[in-house]
Amino acid sequence: KIPNALWANLIQERLSNVDCIKQGWILEGFPENQEQAWMLQSSGIFPRHVDTVLIERSSGKRLDPLTQVPNHVFPVEVFHTTFNWPSDPLVQQRLVEPEDLSEQEVSRKLLEYHRKFPEIFHIYQKVLKSINADQPSVDV
Repeated sequence: KIPNALWANLIQERLSNVDCIKQGWILEGFPENQEQAWMLQSSGIFPRHVDTVLIERSSGKRLDPLTQVPNHVFPVEVFHTTFNWPSDPLVQQRLVEPEDLSEQEVSRKLLEYHRKFPEIFHIYQKVLKSINADQPSVDV
C-alpha cells in the first residue's frame, strides 16, 4: 500500500511534464478517498471534470508490455477491447489484461468507490460532471 502523500507527490511530478500540461490528463482510480482528494488539492492539482468508471471501461483495458517503462507507475500504451483497439495485428497479439482488473475485482473496487463517493463529491462538487463513458473515447 502506497501512502497517500507519496501518491500525491508522484502524481504531481507526472502532471508537471510537458505532455500533461499541453494535452491534459486523466486520473483513473484516484483519488480513492477524501484524504487523497485533499492531498491533490494541496499539491495544486485541480481537475476540471470528475467522472465515475464503468465496469466495461475498466474490464476492457489492455496493456502493451513492450511499451511499459520499468519501475514506472504509468504504463505508456493502454488500449481497450471496445473503444481503442490497435490496428496493428502484432500489437493486438501481445496485449495483456492487467492483473487487478478482473470483472470481480473491478466490481469490488466500484462498490468501494460508491461507498466513499459522498466524501469525494463534497470536495469536487463544483467540477463534477456526469459523462456517458459508454461511447468511443474520442467522444468521452
